[in-house]
Amino acid sequence: MNNGFRIDTEINRLHTLKQTKQAALNALQEYDAEWNSIHFIQVSEHVTFRIESGEGEKFLLRIHPESKSQEETLSELEWLVALRRKGLVVPEAVLNREGVFVTDTATSGGHRYYATLLKWVEGERLDKKALTEMSIRKMGTLLANLHEASADFCPNIGFMRPSWGSVSFQRDWEHLQRFHCHFISDEAFELYTMAVAKVANHLDTFEPNEANYGIIHADLHNGNIVFRDDEPYAIDFGRCGFGYHLYDMAQSIMGLLPLQRALFIGGYEQVRKMEDDAIPILESFFRHDWRAVYVPTT
Repeated sequence: MNNGFRIDTEINRLHTLKQTKQAALNALQEYDAEWNSIHFIQVSEHVTFRIESGEGEKFLLRIHPESKSQEETLSELEWLVALRRKGLVVPEAVLNREGVFVTDTATSGGHRYYATLLKWVEGERLDKKALTEMSIRKMGTLLANLHEASADFCPNIGFMRPSWGSVSFQRDWEHLQRFHCHFISDEAFELYTMAVAKVANHLDTFEPNEANYGIIHADLHNGNIVFRDDEPYAIDFGRCGFGYHLYDMAQSIMGLLPLQRALFIGGYEQVRKMEDDAIPILESFFRHDWRAVYVPTT
């Protein structure tokens, strides 16, 4: 995914961090939130900072490249509102002084961005080794609850989020073909090539319906789940979009051990029963995630 930031060299990375931090400081002036510290987190499709107030309140400030569609970002926030109305604990966007969620910001050098501010979801990320059987089951239940919430979601006109399916697969495959020599061996690439036809066939013949398709998180691995009082909460909905529920599950369990995957699926099925042919399709979506073998460079 093109994140709109130049971080391909150390010089470009440092320049990006300098520019986006200045943009972050300028954006914060447009909010009523009191704050006394700002901490860089990471660069992904946006640059993120943790904002802390003297009263202990925390926020997540995201700096988006100007090229990133504001409609897509506003649609993400609309989805978060819908999830909260269903009783789910997810990040909550903060209005600026103009009463809107998106804040235009720039640097003195003329670099233009826009920002969104969200309330911090308190909790602790658990390393895979620290996950208990119960916590993994609860992770599966969390994913199922997210899918349940999408069943009757009626987005506003203009709702715009990416689709994760056949088109995105072909785009990622073409990208991998161009850059695979930097990340995997020729022998491994041959195996991926052999798998492509099977994956494409599943994606082309899998029929979307209300039971298997909807708005998905699309990146709910254990790094995007925080635990508080032994309960899991989803964070970072930056990749959310339209897709198959099984694709969503594949992203969640790919990094887990086989026995852990079974526990996750068991927790999921406490809320949503999977279809009989789900496992081979799920395995196909495993192969769909090229992020395990390459890093986007464009």
